[in-house]
Amino acid sequence: SETPGDGNKYQQCLNIASSESAYEALKHAQGAYFVSIVIGQIAGLLVCKTRWLSIKSQGMKNSFMLFGIGTEILLVCWLAYFKPINMALGTRDIKLIHWFPAIPFAIFIFCFDETRKALMRTTSIERTDPVTRQTIREKGWIERNFAY
Repeated sequence: SETPGDGNKYQQCLNIASSESAYEALKHAQGAYFVSIVIGQIAGLLVCKTRWLSIKSQGMKNSFMLFGIGTEILLVCWLAYFKPINMALGTRDIKLIHWFPAIPFAIFIFCFDETRKALMRTTSIERTDPVTRQTIREKGWIERNFAY
């Protein structure tokens, strides 16, 4: 290798693509992937909260669900940053910025389902039976084909 200032233009570079650095990058990526799965699960939980109503009209008043989300986030933090768990799972600590790539997908899932629910509510016809005063809903095309 060349020393700086000895007249040569080229210097020896470190091998940045070594198998050791690739192995460590893989371990960081596995940790980030695990975090992204959990973020997607939280979005799925919010989506499946109701089949018909918007989350805006339903609200977030279920204290057990909120406790579960908080516990899940704390558990992920513990699994992602506790060294003995990292060694057992074969992951490494991740930077805070690596939590963020899953958020746009979670937002997309949430917005898509809120739009689906709004379209179901607008295309399904509700009428009140004059005798029983019971509300009867006739399923629209979107509800027949996109509701679970």
